[in-house]
Amino acid sequence: SSLTPTIAADLIPKSLHKKLIPMSMRPQAHDIVRTWLFYTLLKNVQLLDSKAFENVWITGMGLDAHGRAMHKSLGNVIEPAPVLKKYGADAFRLWAASETNVGEDFRISEDRILGAFKFLTKFWNLARFISSFETVESGELNNTDRWILSELNEVIKKSREGYDDFNFFPAATKIREFVWNTFASNYIEMVKNRAYEGNAGALYTLHTCLKTICSLLAPICPFTTDKIYREVYDNTVHKTELPEAKKNWESKLQELTEKIIEFNSNVWKIKKEKCIPLNAEISGVKIPSELKSFEEDLVRMHRLV
Repeated sequence: SSLTPTIAADLIPKSLHKKLIPMSMRPQAHDIVRTWLFYTLLKNVQLLDSKAFENVWITGMGLDAHGRAMHKSLGNVIEPAPVLKKYGADAFRLWAASETNVGEDFRISEDRILGAFKFLTKFWNLARFISSFETVESGELNNTDRWILSELNEVIKKSREGYDDFNFFPAATKIREFVWNTFASNYIEMVKNRAYEGNAGALYTLHTCLKTICSLLAPICPFTTDKIYREVYDNTVHKTELPEAKKNWESKLQELTEKIIEFNSNVWKIKKEKCIPLNAEISGVKIPSELKSFEEDLVRMHRLV
């Protein structure tokens, strides 16, 4: 196996050697660094007088629920085929990306794979909701829109930092946190009224967020994101550029994220305690002074009177 690069080099036409050799990446786990990797690098230098790879991507080991390495002799091996059939490849990939930073061991848990599957189901339903509105190229943004775009900007930065370092963990965790806790639970609820009225700022922001998340998540979940992108935007997501952070999306409104989430959670809690529907009117709730710039959307969202 340590001869793999030299065998490949012999199969590649000499005219392509400058483009393809050294090869771009060697993916492997950390248990064979001193054997397979070392022998490969050594033989390549001896036989070809060059390095074998530009980069080596060293992953951790998949462990069982008790933290033991999986071996047939222990009877603790989880076969991937039934799991893939049950949850799909994208859920499996997202789970793997979300478990740990590159190089660290991780425990294999079907419950956590199920969690990734549930997230993709949530994302699919969000896409269906957003797809019911027309796409617009621009619109006048209010502070709610500017706030979520500033949060999206942070997701772009963290994701790109991870991808540049061959680490899928920052992108996977940041995207999941943003989509589930900030975008779906708060922003969408805050702009539903404007969206149904055809407000251009709300529609532009909704579609911008969906497009951006599809592009950021595509390296991890290539099938789900491409299906959504083709259905909604009539193109493949895999021909889009990886999004870059935008200077004009930066805003101090991002500092109010926890306050917005806290306020919304408190109103929902009050309604549940009073046994009234979440879409019912409620009186006596005051919007904090620091959230006054979101007042119109918050009042309509919670039906404050």
